[in-house]
Formats: sequence, structure tokens, C-alpha cells
Amino acid sequence: MKWKIGNTTVDVLPPVKRYMNAIERRLRVDRKTKIRIMTELASDFQSRRESGQTDEAIMEELGTPEEVAAEFNEALDGDIVRPVLRWRWGFVALAVAVLLAKLILPQITWQMSGAGSIGIIGGADGPTSIFVSANAPTGIWNILPWLLGCAAGFLSAGWCRVGSPKRYAVPLVFCLLGLAQQVVLLLSMGYLYASAVPGVFPSISFGADFLWSFFGQNGSWLCLVVLVWTIWAWRRTRK
Repeated sequence: MKWKIGNTTVDVLPPVKRYMNAIERRLRVDRKTKIRIMTELASDFQSRRESGQTDEAIMEELGTPEEVAAEFNEALDGDIVRPVLRWRWGFVALAVAVLLAKLILPQITWQMSGAGSIGIIGGADGPTSIFVSANAPTGIWNILPWLLGCAAGFLSAGWCRVGSPKRYAVPLVFCLLGLAQQVVLLLSMGYLYASAVPGVFPSISFGADFLWSFFGQNGSWLCLVVLVWTIWAWRRTRK
């Protein structure tokens, strides 16, 4: 069986190939460094075989895949450079699009029209929802989760991958702040609703409407997605 690593091809038996693959999976380095390590390891394995050692003896002398990979990871820990993801710039584009769509363009429209409106919709049996129908421009506070989520995603896909795993704490904080803003906003709207109708608490439909509205429009879902992805990326660096 042929096993190719980089420009090196080695004849190996299935147990040896499984052994090498197990080492490769456990290396916490970038792809270029991983290829270099595995090429050197394959060359060393071939040299030992040519000197008369059996495959079983070589693997026993090298150690288990976990031990071999751990040695390389420990030796290269200060030099690990994970590839920066090119699509991180998509978060920048999304942030710019959100600023244009929810802040700058509404601001221009507001100034041109010079009017806004506040609407309260109710029924014969009492108010069913309260909202601000807006010609008024959206403020930074309302799009903060979008911006925090984009910033967290950009950092997780770039800056956090070229240094210490501790860097992941920054995007994690950004995501948590974006989700906290959502909670504060929902609580304040619920309080306003209860204040407008004394003795009546927000209904389930009210809560569902606002959860859908703010999670769908204010970017809290983005913070949640980036939070999960950042935790996964951070845990991966710790293995």
C-alpha cells in the first residue's frame, strides 16, 4: 500500500497507515507544518525499516500516536500558526450592510420626510401588542448585536487563530454582550407593556412576537451562532 505525504511516498502496511493517520489527526498545527512533520516522520520510519527494524518494533519505540503527537504539539506550541480564514471579511461586509440598511439610509429618509409615527394597535378586548412603527431611524443600540456579532466572528476567524487560545475570550465577551442587550431590550419592552395596561401581563403571543422580531432583526441570532462556533474553535485548540 502506498502512503503519500507531501512529495514523499512510502510503502506501508494498513496498521502503519492507521498509526500515522492517528498521529496526523492529533497534531495541533497548520497544514504546512503538519505536512512537514509527517514527511519527516515517514522518512524516519523508512530509514528504521531499512536498518532492519520491523514495523511493530518501530511503532513500539516511537510510542503511541497520542504520545508522538503530544511531543510535537508541546515542542511547537509557541510556533503554532493556524491559517487565517479568508471569509472573515464577510463579517465586515455584513457590518457595513447593516449600518447602511438600518442606520444611514433610514437617517437620510427621516431627515427628508421630517416625520415619524408611534403606533399602538389594540382590539376590543384590550391591547394585543405595542410597537413603534418607525419612520424614525434605527439607533446604534438597536443594531448593537449585529455589530458585536460581526466583530466577534471577524476576530474568531482571524486574530484569534494566530496567537494564544486565550484570545478567544474577546469574541466570547462580544457575543455575550450582544445577547445581554437582547435580554435587556425584551425586559424593558415587557415592562412598558405591563405599565401601559395595569394588571395585565405580556401574553405568550407578545413574547413570541418580540423574540422573533428582535432575534430576527437585531442580530442576536448572529451572536448566538458565533458564540457556539467560537467555543467550538477554542475547545479544538485545547485538545
